Amino acid sequence: MLQIFSWVCGQNAGHTWSPGGELLPMCQRCTGLYVGAALALVLLLVFRPRLNGRYRWIHVALVLGMIPFGFHLVPQGPVLRTVSGHYFSFGVIGLLWLLPGLKYSAPAGPAAGRGRLHVLLGVASVVLLPAIACWGGTPTALLLPWIGLTGLVAFAGLLLANIAIFCSWILSRLHARTERAPS
Repeated sequence: MLQIFSWVCGQNAGHTWSPGGELLPMCQRCTGLYVGAALALVLLLVFRPRLNGRYRWIHVALVLGMIPFGFHLVPQGPVLRTVSGHYFSFGVIGLLWLLPGLKYSAPAGPAAGRGRLHVLLGVASVVLLPAIACWGGTPTALLLPWIGLTGLVAFAGLLLANIAIFCSWILSRLHARTERAPS
């Protein structure tokens, strides 16, 4: 699994969690990024929040919030690197889910309660992930890379879905243009 993450992570040993004394195959920010992506996708599928304007702007803000951290404008330690990656992944997964207009039926029950629980679990995960990565034992060191790999696959799958939908949209526009063009 180490080789898979070497394609997408710098694997700086000084910036890597070591639960149970075992170095994870991804740095602290990538731990937040990929584990967060897996969790963000699960929360989307389970709670199915309303994909409205507020949803869009919250996720844009989560993505833009990475700017001071990604450009190292703010001093960062292990927890802040993990948390910034985690929030960024929630923003990106949310926007990648939104862009292709993926449709799903809302579950039964009050929408406000669903949305609040979705947000509450997302915020709780930001606190729990660094704690688990810091104080977890060997099982944590074995589990987090697999969850991270799931998040990496989620990113790749949603990105490919967006690219396919965009290409289909372009082709349909070109096809419509050629049908209207005079001979």
